[in-house]
Amino acid sequence: MKIRIPRRYQRIARLLTTAELQEPSTSDVLLSEKDLFELNIGARSEGLFLGFYSKKGIINALKRYSLIKNLNDLGFNDLIFEINTNDPYIHRLIIYDGKKSSDRLLIEAVLRRKSVEIQMPFRTHLNGRSYETLAIEWMCMQNPDKAFTKKRPQLPGQQYPGLGLASKALEILLITAWRLHLAGLLNTPDHFHNAYLYSRIFYYVNPEHQAWFEALKRDLKSYPLHVISWAIEWNLVIDEKQGKPLEWVIGQQIVPLNAELKKLFKSDEYRRYVKEKSKDYKFRLDYEKYKQIEKNRRNS
Repeated sequence: MKIRIPRRYQRIARLLTTAELQEPSTSDVLLSEKDLFELNIGARSEGLFLGFYSKKGIINALKRYSLIKNLNDLGFNDLIFEINTNDPYIHRLIIYDGKKSSDRLLIEAVLRRKSVEIQMPFRTHLNGRSYETLAIEWMCMQNPDKAFTKKRPQLPGQQYPGLGLASKALEILLITAWRLHLAGLLNTPDHFHNAYLYSRIFYYVNPEHQAWFEALKRDLKSYPLHVISWAIEWNLVIDEKQGKPLEWVIGQQIVPLNAELKKLFKSDEYRRYVKEKSKDYKFRLDYEKYKQIEKNRRNS
Protein backbone atom coordinates (compact mmCIF):
# COMPACT_ATOMS: atom_id res chain seq x y z
CA MET A 1 0.00 0.00 0.00
CA LYS A 2 1.41 3.36 -1.04
CA ILE A 3 0.34 6.78 0.16
CA ARG A 4 0.10 9.11 -2.80
CA ILE A 5 -0.76 12.73 -2.23
CA PRO A 6 -0.83 14.69 -5.53
CA ARG A 7 2.25 16.85 -5.92
CA ARG A 8 0.15 19.93 -6.54
CA TYR A 9 -1.48 19.43 -3.12
CA GLN A 10 1.94 19.08 -1.53
CA ARG A 11 2.97 22.29 -3.28
CA ILE A 12 -0.14 24.10 -2.05
CA ALA A 13 0.45 22.84 1.50
CA ARG A 14 3.99 24.22 1.51
CA LEU A 15 2.86 27.58 0.09
CA LEU A 16 0.00 28.04 2.55
CA THR A 17 1.37 30.14 5.40
CA THR A 18 0.44 29.97 9.07
CA ALA A 19 -0.90 33.53 8.71
CA GLU A 20 -3.33 32.38 6.00
CA LEU A 21 -4.42 29.33 7.98
CA GLN A 22 -4.98 31.36 11.15
CA GLU A 23 -6.47 34.42 9.46
CA PRO A 24 -9.21 35.85 11.69
CA SER A 25 -12.69 36.47 10.35
CA THR A 26 -13.99 40.03 10.02
CA SER A 27 -15.84 39.73 13.32
CA ASP A 28 -12.62 38.69 15.07
CA VAL A 29 -10.73 41.67 13.64
CA LEU A 30 -13.24 44.29 14.79
CA LEU A 31 -12.32 44.24 18.47
CA SER A 32 -13.32 47.07 20.79
CA GLU A 33 -10.82 48.86 23.02
CA LYS A 34 -12.27 46.91 25.98
CA ASP A 35 -11.75 43.61 24.07
CA LEU A 36 -8.11 44.47 23.45
CA PHE A 37 -7.43 44.90 27.16
CA GLU A 38 -9.35 41.76 28.18
CA LEU A 39 -8.12 39.45 25.39
CA ASN A 40 -6.13 36.48 26.71
CA ILE A 41 -3.43 36.10 24.07
CA GLY A 42 -2.13 32.91 25.65
CA ALA A 43 -5.52 31.21 25.26
CA ARG A 44 -5.95 32.17 21.59
CA SER A 45 -5.23 28.64 20.30
CA GLU A 46 -8.09 27.23 22.39
CA GLY A 47 -10.63 28.56 19.87
CA LEU A 48 -8.71 27.35 16.84
CA PHE A 49 -9.76 24.19 15.04
CA LEU A 50 -7.38 21.41 16.19
CA GLY A 51 -5.50 24.17 18.00
CA PHE A 52 -4.21 25.56 14.70
CA TYR A 53 -6.80 26.60 12.08
CA SER A 54 -9.15 29.57 12.19
CA LYS A 55 -12.52 29.36 10.41
CA LYS A 56 -11.28 31.74 7.72
CA GLY A 57 -8.05 29.74 7.51
CA ILE A 58 -9.98 26.53 6.81
CA ILE A 59 -11.95 28.28 4.06
CA ASN A 60 -8.68 29.63 2.61
CA ALA A 61 -7.24 26.10 2.50
CA LEU A 62 -10.36 24.50 1.01
CA LYS A 63 -10.36 27.15 -1.72
CA ARG A 64 -6.74 26.46 -2.57
CA TYR A 65 -7.35 22.69 -2.70
CA SER A 66 -10.37 23.39 -4.98
CA LEU A 67 -12.80 21.59 -2.66
CA ILE A 68 -15.09 24.61 -2.64
CA LYS A 69 -14.98 24.74 -6.45
CA ASN A 70 -15.82 21.02 -6.53
CA LEU A 71 -18.89 21.68 -4.37
CA ASN A 72 -19.86 24.65 -6.56
CA ASP A 73 -19.55 22.45 -9.66
CA LEU A 74 -22.03 20.03 -8.06
CA GLY A 75 -24.52 22.88 -7.76
CA PHE A 76 -23.86 23.94 -4.17
CA ASN A 77 -23.22 27.69 -4.37
CA ASP A 78 -24.50 28.94 -1.02
CA LEU A 79 -22.08 27.23 1.33
CA ILE A 80 -22.31 27.75 5.08
CA PHE A 81 -19.32 26.78 7.22
CA GLU A 82 -19.75 25.92 10.87
CA ILE A 83 -16.90 25.13 13.25
CA ASN A 84 -17.43 23.89 16.79
CA THR A 85 -14.45 23.85 19.17
CA ASN A 86 -16.41 23.96 22.43
CA ASP A 87 -15.14 20.51 23.39
CA PRO A 88 -11.41 20.88 24.11
CA TYR A 89 -10.67 17.47 22.57
CA ILE A 90 -13.16 16.84 19.77
CA HIS A 91 -13.66 19.47 17.07
CA ARG A 92 -16.37 19.54 14.42
CA LEU A 93 -16.44 21.06 10.92
CA ILE A 94 -19.75 21.16 9.05
CA ILE A 95 -20.53 22.49 5.58
CA TYR A 96 -24.16 23.13 4.65
CA ASP A 97 -25.77 24.38 1.46
CA GLY A 98 -28.28 27.20 1.78
CA LYS A 99 -29.38 26.59 5.36
CA LYS A 100 -28.24 24.85 8.52
CA SER A 101 -30.42 21.76 8.45
CA SER A 102 -29.82 18.02 8.25
CA ASP A 103 -31.30 17.79 4.77
CA ARG A 104 -28.81 20.39 3.46
CA LEU A 105 -25.73 18.98 5.19
CA LEU A 106 -22.92 18.24 2.73
CA ILE A 107 -19.88 17.50 4.85
CA GLU A 108 -19.39 16.79 8.54
CA ALA A 109 -15.96 15.99 9.92
CA VAL A 110 -15.41 15.28 13.61
CA LEU A 111 -11.71 15.17 14.40
CA ARG A 112 -9.40 14.98 17.39
CA ARG A 113 -5.80 14.35 18.33
CA LYS A 114 -5.49 10.83 19.68
CA SER A 115 -2.63 8.79 21.09
CA VAL A 116 -2.07 5.25 19.78
CA GLU A 117 0.04 2.69 21.60
CA ILE A 118 1.87 0.04 19.60
CA GLN A 119 1.52 -3.52 20.90
CA MET A 120 2.44 -6.05 18.24
CA PRO A 121 2.26 -9.84 18.78
CA PHE A 122 5.83 -10.08 17.52
CA ARG A 123 9.10 -8.52 18.61
CA THR A 124 9.65 -4.88 17.69
CA HIS A 125 11.39 -2.05 19.51
CA LEU A 126 8.21 0.04 19.01
CA ASN A 127 6.11 -2.10 21.39
CA GLY A 128 4.92 0.06 24.27
CA ARG A 129 5.54 3.32 22.42
CA SER A 130 2.73 5.82 21.91
CA TYR A 131 2.25 8.11 18.92
CA GLU A 132 -0.07 11.08 18.55
CA THR A 133 -2.31 10.94 15.50
CA LEU A 134 -5.14 12.84 13.86
CA ALA A 135 -8.24 10.71 14.45
CA ILE A 136 -11.39 10.76 12.32
CA GLU A 137 -14.14 10.31 14.90
CA TRP A 138 -16.89 10.75 12.32
CA MET A 139 -16.98 11.63 8.64
CA CYS A 140 -20.06 12.21 6.48
CA MET A 141 -19.95 13.39 2.87
CA GLN A 142 -23.30 13.37 1.11
CA ASN A 143 -25.22 14.84 -1.79
CA PRO A 144 -28.79 15.60 -0.65
CA ASP A 145 -29.79 16.47 -4.22
CA LYS A 146 -29.07 12.99 -5.57
CA ALA A 147 -30.98 9.72 -5.27
CA PHE A 148 -29.59 6.20 -4.96
CA THR A 149 -29.46 4.18 -8.18
CA LYS A 150 -28.59 0.62 -9.20
CA LYS A 151 -25.08 1.80 -10.01
CA ARG A 152 -24.83 3.70 -6.72
CA PRO A 153 -26.98 1.75 -4.25
CA GLN A 154 -27.52 2.79 -0.67
CA LEU A 155 -25.01 1.50 1.86
CA PRO A 156 -25.51 1.00 5.62
CA GLY A 157 -25.39 4.31 7.46
CA GLN A 158 -26.10 6.39 4.34
CA GLN A 159 -29.05 8.78 4.00
CA TYR A 160 -27.93 10.21 0.64
CA PRO A 161 -25.37 9.22 -2.01
CA GLY A 162 -21.81 10.45 -1.59
CA LEU A 163 -20.30 13.56 -3.16
CA GLY A 164 -17.59 11.71 -5.04
CA LEU A 165 -14.95 13.70 -3.14
CA ALA A 166 -13.82 11.14 -0.57
CA SER A 167 -10.33 10.75 -2.02
CA LYS A 168 -9.73 14.48 -2.02
CA ALA A 169 -11.01 14.81 1.55
CA LEU A 170 -8.66 12.04 2.65
CA GLU A 171 -5.72 13.74 0.96
CA ILE A 172 -6.55 17.01 2.74
CA LEU A 173 -6.75 15.20 6.10
CA LEU A 174 -3.35 13.59 5.46
CA ILE A 175 -1.88 17.01 4.74
CA THR A 176 -3.53 18.31 7.94
CA ALA A 177 -1.88 15.54 9.99
CA TRP A 178 1.45 16.33 8.32
CA ARG A 179 1.11 20.05 9.06
CA LEU A 180 0.33 19.36 12.71
CA HIS A 181 3.44 17.13 12.93
CA LEU A 182 1.36 14.08 13.84
CA ALA A 183 2.47 10.48 13.35
CA GLY A 184 -0.47 9.39 11.23
CA LEU A 185 -4.14 9.56 10.33
CA LEU A 186 -6.43 7.29 12.35
CA ASN A 187 -9.86 5.91 11.51
CA THR A 188 -12.24 3.46 13.19
CA PRO A 189 -14.66 2.16 10.52
CA ASP A 190 -18.04 0.93 11.72
CA HIS A 191 -19.10 -0.69 8.43
CA PHE A 192 -17.43 -3.02 5.95
CA HIS A 193 -17.61 -0.59 3.03
CA ASN A 194 -15.83 2.11 5.06
CA ALA A 195 -13.06 -0.29 6.07
CA TYR A 196 -12.77 -1.60 2.51
CA LEU A 197 -12.42 1.85 0.94
CA TYR A 198 -9.95 2.98 3.60
CA SER A 199 -7.94 -0.25 3.34
CA ARG A 200 -6.33 0.96 0.11
CA ILE A 201 -3.93 3.04 2.19
CA PHE A 202 -4.79 2.24 5.85
CA TYR A 203 -3.47 -0.63 7.96
CA TYR A 204 -5.22 -2.01 11.03
CA VAL A 205 -3.12 -1.08 14.04
CA ASN A 206 -3.76 -4.56 15.42
CA PRO A 207 -2.47 -7.14 12.88
CA GLU A 208 -5.04 -9.62 14.23
CA HIS A 209 -7.76 -7.30 12.92
CA GLN A 210 -5.91 -6.92 9.63
CA ALA A 211 -5.77 -10.71 9.25
CA TRP A 212 -9.49 -11.01 10.04
CA PHE A 213 -10.32 -8.32 7.47
CA GLU A 214 -8.08 -9.82 4.77
CA ALA A 215 -9.81 -13.17 5.27
CA LEU A 216 -13.20 -11.48 4.98
CA LYS A 217 -12.21 -9.84 1.68
CA ARG A 218 -10.74 -13.11 0.42
CA ASP A 219 -13.78 -15.26 1.17
CA LEU A 220 -16.39 -12.78 -0.05
CA LYS A 221 -14.56 -11.36 -3.07
CA SER A 222 -17.18 -12.65 -5.53
CA TYR A 223 -19.87 -10.33 -4.10
CA PRO A 224 -20.37 -6.60 -4.76
CA LEU A 225 -19.41 -4.18 -2.00
CA HIS A 226 -22.99 -3.19 -1.14
CA VAL A 227 -24.06 -6.84 -0.87
CA ILE A 228 -21.29 -7.62 1.63
CA SER A 229 -22.03 -4.51 3.70
CA TRP A 230 -25.75 -5.22 3.96
CA ALA A 231 -25.19 -8.95 4.54
CA ILE A 232 -22.99 -8.14 7.54
CA GLU A 233 -25.60 -5.64 8.75
CA TRP A 234 -28.32 -8.32 8.49
CA ASN A 235 -26.20 -11.05 10.17
CA LEU A 236 -25.99 -13.05 6.95
CA VAL A 237 -22.21 -13.48 6.91
CA ILE A 238 -21.34 -16.65 8.79
CA ASP A 239 -18.11 -17.16 10.69
CA GLU A 240 -17.70 -20.85 9.85
CA LYS A 241 -15.04 -21.45 12.49
CA GLN A 242 -17.36 -20.11 15.18
CA GLY A 243 -20.53 -21.47 13.61
CA LYS A 244 -22.44 -18.20 14.07
CA PRO A 245 -23.06 -14.85 12.34
CA LEU A 246 -20.05 -12.59 12.03
CA GLU A 247 -19.69 -9.84 14.60
CA TRP A 248 -18.15 -6.71 13.10
CA VAL A 249 -14.78 -5.89 14.68
CA ILE A 250 -14.37 -2.28 15.75
CA GLY A 251 -10.67 -1.72 15.17
CA GLN A 252 -8.42 1.23 14.45
CA GLN A 253 -6.89 1.73 11.02
CA ILE A 254 -3.93 4.03 10.45
CA VAL A 255 -2.07 5.71 7.63
CA PRO A 256 1.44 6.00 9.10
CA LEU A 257 3.27 9.26 8.40
CA ASN A 258 6.01 8.78 10.95
CA ALA A 259 9.08 7.02 9.45
CA GLU A 260 9.22 4.40 12.25
CA LEU A 261 5.54 3.53 11.85
CA LYS A 262 5.81 3.33 8.07
CA LYS A 263 8.64 0.85 8.44
CA LEU A 264 6.68 -1.21 10.97
CA PHE A 265 3.51 -1.60 8.89
CA LYS A 266 5.48 -2.37 5.74
CA SER A 267 7.73 -4.84 7.55
CA ASP A 268 7.99 -8.54 6.72
CA GLU A 269 7.02 -9.32 10.33
CA TYR A 270 3.69 -7.48 10.06
CA ARG A 271 2.88 -8.94 6.64
CA ARG A 272 3.91 -12.46 7.64
CA TYR A 273 1.78 -12.37 10.78
CA VAL A 274 -1.26 -11.15 8.82
CA LYS A 275 -0.81 -13.77 6.10
CA GLU A 276 -0.50 -16.67 8.53
CA LYS A 277 -3.23 -15.51 10.89
CA SER A 278 -5.72 -14.98 8.04
CA LYS A 279 -5.66 -18.76 7.50
CA ASP A 280 -7.44 -19.17 10.85
CA TYR A 281 -10.62 -17.55 9.49
CA LYS A 282 -13.30 -18.73 7.08
CA PHE A 283 -16.46 -16.82 6.15
CA ARG A 284 -19.57 -17.54 4.09
CA LEU A 285 -22.35 -15.25 2.89
CA ASP A 286 -25.90 -16.64 2.88
CA TYR A 287 -26.88 -15.19 -0.49
CA GLU A 288 -30.28 -16.88 -0.69
CA LYS A 289 -31.42 -15.17 2.51
CA TYR A 290 -29.86 -11.93 1.30
CA LYS A 291 -31.90 -12.01 -1.94
CA GLN A 292 -35.10 -12.70 0.01
CA ILE A 293 -34.56 -9.79 2.41
CA GLU A 294 -33.61 -7.49 -0.48
CA LYS A 295 -36.75 -8.51 -2.38
CA ASN A 296 -38.94 -7.81 0.65
CA ARG A 297 -37.33 -4.40 1.08
CA ARG A 298 -38.03 -3.44 -2.52
CA ASN A 299 -41.66 -4.53 -2.23
CA SER A 300 -42.33 -2.80 1.07
